[in-house]
Amino acid sequence: MDPLAQLQDIQLPDKIHNYPIAIGWWILAIICIALLLFISFKIIKNKKIKHSQQQALSKLSSTETTIEECVTVLKWAALQYFPRKNIANLYGEGFYLFLQNTLPLQHQEKFKTLSADSLQNMYQKNSSVEENNNFHQASIYWLKHALPPKNNLAATTNSLAVSEALPENKS
Repeated sequence: MDPLAQLQDIQLPDKIHNYPIAIGWWILAIICIALLLFISFKIIKNKKIKHSQQQALSKLSSTETTIEECVTVLKWAALQYFPRKNIANLYGEGFYLFLQNTLPLQHQEKFKTLSADSLQNMYQKNSSVEENNNFHQASIYWLKHALPPKNNLAATTNSLAVSEALPENKS
């Protein structure tokens, strides 16, 4: 008897199936999906927050604007981010203080130098083209650096401080 004749062919094990997937892969998939959802919601929220700022910047950059038009755009943009009751009644020096106080400290000095006395001189006939250009630059500077507010609590506090600093109109 031949011992080699008694040998059988090599038996391969059954193929390993991919399903059911191990629990570690399910956990990894859930974490990846949650992370993608979180990132996409943050991106969408950021775009919504910056949308008003971009609209105001495009309005100011589209044409030559006077100081009155710049103030209108600034007030509209401020109303998009700050409580209406604190901004709607601001004008002149009070609005200027609001604009100045909502800027971060490191940007306030440059805003002061650009805007100078433009708000006080805006209703005078002799307001120069240079004043218009300077206030236009100050408006763009404020829109870029003050909006959107870093946190809503600070924005509300700043606008409340400005409205409290102004004398009440007693009519």
